Amino acid sequence: MLIDFSVQNFSSFNSTQELSLISSTTTKELCDLENVHDVNKFGIKGVLQSAAIFGSNGSGKTNFVDSLKILKSLVLDSLDSVSDSSIKHVIPFLLKKDQFDTPTEFEVSFIAEGNLYRYGISVVEGEIEEEWLYWNKTARETMLFHREKQTVNYNQRSFSEAKLFVKKEGDTWSIEKTKSHVPFLSVLSQFDGERSSTVTRWFEKLNVISGIHEAGFKRFTIELFEKDPAFKLWALEILKSLQIEDVSIVEHEQGFPLLTPKKAIDDKELNDVFSKLKGYFDKNTIKEKTIEIIKKTIGGEVFSLPLGLESEGTRKLIYLLGPLYDVIKNNEILVVDEFDNKFHTLLSKFIIQLYNKHNFGESQLILTCHDTNLLTNELFRRDQIWFVDKNDNHESELFSLVEYKEHYTRKEKSYSRDYLLGKYGAIPLFSSISELGELLNG
Repeated sequence: MLIDFSVQNFSSFNSTQELSLISSTTTKELCDLENVHDVNKFGIKGVLQSAAIFGSNGSGKTNFVDSLKILKSLVLDSLDSVSDSSIKHVIPFLLKKDQFDTPTEFEVSFIAEGNLYRYGISVVEGEIEEEWLYWNKTARETMLFHREKQTVNYNQRSFSEAKLFVKKEGDTWSIEKTKSHVPFLSVLSQFDGERSSTVTRWFEKLNVISGIHEAGFKRFTIELFEKDPAFKLWALEILKSLQIEDVSIVEHEQGFPLLTPKKAIDDKELNDVFSKLKGYFDKNTIKEKTIEIIKKTIGGEVFSLPLGLESEGTRKLIYLLGPLYDVIKNNEILVVDEFDNKFHTLLSKFIIQLYNKHNFGESQLILTCHDTNLLTNELFRRDQIWFVDKNDNHESELFSLVEYKEHYTRKEKSYSRDYLLGKYGAIPLFSSISELGELLNG
């Protein structure tokens, strides 16, 4: 389970900003029992099972999601390539004279396999400046390793997996077999280090997707419909509310026609390439799997229709069911950027309530949203609602609704009115239709 995540000097974030999923003891909304996982360990009473981040266009919501993706990529992908491609995506806050006055830094705390871990990494100009891993078996935190550039201090009793990858030079230990842009954690995990592998397995359970483009999870859901009967039964119970009786997977041959040149190709090498490509596509077919939905009329007639004929919202809902089911079943984390894109408010609420209803384990759901109708305590507690806004220096800042103590006693179910009035900040760029009209009409 994710406990908290912080980012500094990355993209639109300059100063350190932190998302905490530790539940507040002062929040008493009706959805308490559905939205909090009891921990009662490490000094933590409960952890939130979901959170929603709101903010105007350009406020930094996607940049915050990207910071999680970048950290995951640094840990899991750094050894897949001989290049430093992963660390090249670490872009500092650019709207200041000295872009490296502070390092770009990511830190995450999480519970994995019964222990609390805190892992962080600090990057300056494409190289790792600092890297650290701490853990709690009980209430007290203990260092496992702390790296500064190519030197490291490690816990010889609790983190003996580092022993073969360090060399003592005088009073300091230097790192071996690890490049300056590669996390030490990743190297140790590749050689089956016990603690380091626990951490990388947790990162493998961190799933980040975009709510704008379904391409990243469409195929995953189609394969689940084919291979997992339990998922199909679960999904069909949900799809009945959309008058969908069944789902079938259909395989089509996908052609790649090559245009015939109007004139002969003079270049012999280019002509040979074109001929080989044409020969390959003539002999080989590429098959694509798509979803067809089964609908039944009042008279009992059954019709099979391509999913492409349904609305974009319906298609996105069906494709999103795969990731939702997977994280619930396997106690993983799902982060959905632009969650409410293409969704009617009622459909967005339906999906959030669906997750709350079925999530009996340790999975977590983190969303970024625009729809202010979702700002209601029927869906979220105050500590689950977060806002992103930019200050006068164009720096994104992240803050929780819990910080607004003057609203603790309010009795209304919705927070959207106060949000739109600017009481929480992070309001849309145009606070009224008339203001937007004045700007458009001069």
